[in-house]
Parts: sequence; C-alpha cells; structure tokens
Amino acid sequence: MSIDFSFPTALVLIDNQAAFSHPTHWGTQRSNPQYEANLQALLEAFRKAIKTTPATSSARLEVIHVFHSSLSETSPLHPAHPEQGIRPLDFAVPAPDGSEAVFWKHVNSSFIGTGLEAHLRERGIRQVVFAGLTTDHCVSTTVRMAANLGVVDRFTEPVQVRPDGTHNSREVVVDQGRVVLVADATATWAKDGIDAETIHAVSVASLRGEFADVLGTEEIVKALNY
Repeated sequence: MSIDFSFPTALVLIDNQAAFSHPTHWGTQRSNPQYEANLQALLEAFRKAIKTTPATSSARLEVIHVFHSSLSETSPLHPAHPEQGIRPLDFAVPAPDGSEAVFWKHVNSSFIGTGLEAHLRERGIRQVVFAGLTTDHCVSTTVRMAANLGVVDRFTEPVQVRPDGTHNSREVVVDQGRVVLVADATATWAKDGIDAETIHAVSVASLRGEFADVLGTEEIVKALNY
C-alpha cells in the first residue's frame, strides 16, 4: 500500500507531551522503542516538503498539533504541571513562526471541544495522517472519529437514516478522502497484565481497514522526499 501526496494532506500529531516521559505514572513497559525517532522523522519530512511545495499547488501540506489538558489535578497532563507535564516533547514542538495549527483537548478525541474538524474542512484537507500518543486511547479515538465524521470525504448531501432504518444512500455521492495511521509513530503502555506490544498491535489491527489505512514512517518519508 502506497501513499499519494497529490492532494491536500495534514499531518496531525496527538499528545506528544512531556507527561508521557513520567517514569511510573503510565507504567514501566511501553511499546515501540522507535516511536520518538519515527515521529521526529515524520515531522521533519513534512516540514521539508512544505518548504519546497508551492502555496498554489494542489499537493498542499500542513502540520497540526493536538495537545491534552487534563481536568484531573492528579494527572501529569493537568495544567498545574507545565514543565514536566503539558509542554510538548522537545522533538515535537510546534513551529515557532506560528505556521502549524495547535488545538487543545480535554478528552480522548481530538475532535471534541476543539476546532480541528472545522479546520480540516475549511482547508479542504483530503488526506489526514495521524501519529502520536497513545495508540489505544487518544490516537485510536481520534482516528475512529475522523472516519465516522468523514472529515476528508465530500458528500453531495448528508446521509439520512429514516425511522424505518432505510436511508438515502442511493442519492448520496461520496468522494472519499483518506485517513492514515502511522503505526510505528505511535506507542502505548502495558495495562491489566497485558504487555504493551500486544495492546499496541491489537489497537492498530482494530483500526486497519475499517477506520484507516495503516502505513509506516519509512514509506511516508520516502514518498515525501520524491
């Protein structure tokens, strides 16, 4: 499976924050030791491609950051912990020139209580690439909602389900966009006696095909460099 950057694409980076460096809060066993290197490679490749892509090109690219601000004061992601908690990890800091949109959320989905959905629609994004933390929580929830909301699809009219369960699908024309999960640029932790790699793998498998196309960092970076 390959990736095509000939139409507007956004890289959405989720919850890459210092709180996830806490030595014990999330557990001691994390999946995917290459998460940091892969996410940094993705971000650098997108930024490089953005600089070399004409603003008028149909292959417009952009980077979007979504961060978590917990409502629980005991969470490392609560605003009371700005240095060790909610601040971006060093390799995922938004561009200092303000060219990369930033959204803040307080639940798992990056689409609830934020302007992310409106931003993607207003910008005409047809392909969204997701990476970040954690695979089974905020990344999974966001990917599922992206697919369900159809944020990269174009409908001639809304789908309507009638009281008898039938719908108007025959009258609706859908020009489908693409939701992509970069599986090796996400990570999660062990929980409830299940090891981290198993949770990561099952979470990815649950999204593959039904909600997103699953690709790897190397393939995406290679496509951007051409």
